[in-house]
Amino acid sequence: MPLDDDQSAESVTAVASEGGVAVSYVSAGSHISPMAVLLLVSSALIFSTGGLFIRKLDDPRAWQTVFWRSLAACASLALLIIWRERTNPLRAIVKIGRPGWAVGGAFCLSSIGMVVALTKTSVAIVLVIFALSPLAAAVLAWILIGERVHGYTWAAIAVTVCGVAFMVSGPGAGGSASGALVALVIPLAFGYGTVMIRRHSEIAMAPAMLLSAMMSTLISLPFADPFDISRHDLLLLLTFGFAQLGIGLALFSIGAARAPATDVALISMLEPIMGPIWVWIFVDEYPGVPALIGGTIVFVALAAHTIYAASRSDSDDRLHDEPLDSTIRTASPAS
Repeated sequence: MPLDDDQSAESVTAVASEGGVAVSYVSAGSHISPMAVLLLVSSALIFSTGGLFIRKLDDPRAWQTVFWRSLAACASLALLIIWRERTNPLRAIVKIGRPGWAVGGAFCLSSIGMVVALTKTSVAIVLVIFALSPLAAAVLAWILIGERVHGYTWAAIAVTVCGVAFMVSGPGAGGSASGALVALVIPLAFGYGTVMIRRHSEIAMAPAMLLSAMMSTLISLPFADPFDISRHDLLLLLTFGFAQLGIGLALFSIGAARAPATDVALISMLEPIMGPIWVWIFVDEYPGVPALIGGTIVFVALAAHTIYAASRSDSDDRLHDEPLDSTIRTASPAS
């Protein structure tokens, strides 16, 4: 979503799955409206069905899935751009420039990685690893643009790494090392996309996502056999790409622009939490005890990190708003 002339992005939040990166225009500490909550919860629940779509396929071939899903997403996102931005979709892609192409490439890589990882390991493991995107963004921002990584972020990274390692341990984890390694591409790609939008907040999200879907379609075509597909799988993949991505992104982008970034991050955690539950209920894919314990560790660490980071940001804002002489009197030597 592009910035308006009188708006500035408070922060950028990476969120698991095709929701991509949201730009919040609402200051930290503000109350979130019931409508924004409804939009964000709805989008998170829609995005959480991705694993279920893939598990319901009769013949879940990775490149076949990527091709038809991406092709349907192109149509959905083109209509979204026409509706929301009142412009030609191709012209919108040209306007995002090189940074937008970098973001589109990052989302393309994460989208392909998601499908491939889901063919190799459980939905629970893939989505929990994908949920590490905000932490991956923090590390990449440190490497690429020199942003400081706070001590509490390093602590959250250490805890989540331990949680993921525990998830893929033991025979009950329902996954494989190769699947987990492929899934690690996803938060790294989303983290890179997040850093690019932090540097170039003018990038419009819908055109970047459309470019990503076009890239995925073209990349997968040589490896797929598009017409060797059942009617059931074709309809499922068209719905997957058109409705799940298009409607989910529309709701997410509208809700995220009207909510503080902390609330966006916390509500968006519904997706990786609910994703494994859907496949557990509808296709009997039990994530296993290690996955349940490790996933809980990861989500608690992510939630604690998000809330603590927001409280630190609020404290810093209040400190900067105080008169200089008051700041000098109240600031401790440690600060």
